[in-house]
Amino acid sequence: MTIYEIQGPDGKTYEVDAPDMQSAVAAFRSFTAPHQTTQQGDKNAPSGGMDINLLLEAEKRGILPADKKALLDEARNRGLVPPALPTSAQQTPAMDQSLQAALLERAKREKARRVQQSAPQTNMLEQSMSGVNEGIATTLGAPVDLATGALNLGAQGINALVGTDFQPIENPVGGSGTFRDMLAPTISDIAPQTTAQRYGRRIGQEVGATAIPGGVMARTATAPAKVIAGGMASATGAGIGGQTAREIAPESDLADLAGSMIGGGVPIATAHGMRSGPKAPTLEQLQTQSDAGYDAVRASNATLSPQSSNDLANSIEGAFGPRVATRKLNPKAAIAADALAGDMRSAPMSIADVDEARQWIGRNVAGSVEKGERAIGMGMKQTIDDHLDALTPADVTGTNRAAEVVDTLKDAREKASRVHKSQLFEAEDTGLVAKGLRRAATSGTGGNEINAIRQNVRRVLENPKLRRGYNADELQAMREIADGTPTQNALRLLSRLAPTSGALPLGGFAGSMGATGATGNPLFMVPSGVGYAAKAMGERSTRRQVEGLGELIRNSAPLPKKGLSEVEQRMLAQLISARATSPTPDGQQGALAHLLQRQLQGTNAR
Repeated sequence: MTIYEIQGPDGKTYEVDAPDMQSAVAAFRSFTAPHQTTQQGDKNAPSGGMDINLLLEAEKRGILPADKKALLDEARNRGLVPPALPTSAQQTPAMDQSLQAALLERAKREKARRVQQSAPQTNMLEQSMSGVNEGIATTLGAPVDLATGALNLGAQGINALVGTDFQPIENPVGGSGTFRDMLAPTISDIAPQTTAQRYGRRIGQEVGATAIPGGVMARTATAPAKVIAGGMASATGAGIGGQTAREIAPESDLADLAGSMIGGGVPIATAHGMRSGPKAPTLEQLQTQSDAGYDAVRASNATLSPQSSNDLANSIEGAFGPRVATRKLNPKAAIAADALAGDMRSAPMSIADVDEARQWIGRNVAGSVEKGERAIGMGMKQTIDDHLDALTPADVTGTNRAAEVVDTLKDAREKASRVHKSQLFEAEDTGLVAKGLRRAATSGTGGNEINAIRQNVRRVLENPKLRRGYNADELQAMREIADGTPTQNALRLLSRLAPTSGALPLGGFAGSMGATGATGNPLFMVPSGVGYAAKAMGERSTRRQVEGLGELIRNSAPLPKKGLSEVEQRMLAQLISARATSPTPDGQQGALAHLLQRQLQGTNAR
């Protein structure tokens, strides 16, 4: 049996030999009970002569015998002892759950505190700058790393073919490991401890990998500041995209590559989208350039050679054809032709005078009310146009810059032609488009805008004189406006439901409003709403086509598609180059060198 030490009421310690604690306490009570006396009037002594403190201690320990518990309860009933406090075994389930929850929460806080105290100490700045220096190290060592990877693959191939045992080169001098060792004091060995720190280190790696190639590209750029800023923005996007892919798929290099390319491409795409594309010159710009060209030709004092002047005179006289009666039937045109031909033969005209003669014929002959004379006048104008268009430096005298004068003249005439062709459609008040819109606005309900524009464009297509001078691209653009696209024609059909398309749809709209008001059902308004939307979309589409035609004419050719600017091209080059040199997640080597190493490991495994 075991010896238990029990402290008695007198403060002394007694040794009791018993099989267990409860038996020891019972034996001790039996021993001490006969020797205790009950003092008369002692409020702390219940009947039975037992010390109240010993009973309370036994109750607290949960070893109070039943007969003694009855004594203690009697004392409580008499008010001699305070009410019993609940022991752990007597606690209610609610108290037990609350205690467990409080203890669990306290344990969690304590665990978090200990983990925080035991975790390595680092910060965002340290991680970010470590990433920058890792990126620089892998970029500087990339040439040696890539060459080493290629050599190792070649050696592995020889081993497989010949049976040799060439060992792979590890940690080559001049590789990323060399530069990482050099920059070791600036690279933290502590891994990022938070998500933000992981992003910071990855972005730093991308920025570091981009810094050197970006600086080289900026030196030869026309806007170096934009190239540097764009490269940093692309590197930041690549870091965010690549790390996001790592957070989702930690072991996937392919996801990392895709994420970094997408993230780095976002700033490039944004810059490209915000930049306006090529624009056609305005009518005012064309007119100014044409006038400047004519002024330069006039200031050169260049004249037609005698042979060129004589050829032009013969061509003007030939506008009447072989019949002598034609001259008699059109006396005004004959007088004008004789006068111009005589002046050209008597003394070679300056090129500026020839152009003024052309305008004079247009006003006085080609603008005649007589149909015959008007036709002859148009023929004389065309003769002068053809002669000037075919002019060569050999046909010009009076200047030592004949070739320059001819080129300037042709350029001025070409721009003037563009102005004339464009004004036929785009003139503010007299253009065919303005006339069509005005007619649509002043007739009926104003709902036939598309029809009016198409009709006026069709007039040009169907008139040989009006369509003269337009090239194939311009004529095709006119056909697309006049005929409409399938989408435009579908919208045009639906637009007939719009209230502004005529009296019938307007009446239907009024009826649908009444039905909606009477029933509270807005679906009655749907047809009119659809028609109005289709009308607006169709008109907008047609106007955009007309604007495109105007740009085509003013530019004399289709506008080139918006390509990548110099800054965007260099940003893309930096992004691609960084894919080869940006560090792997551990920061030890470039991504491309890492890929070669994995390929070598895969070969060895096979």
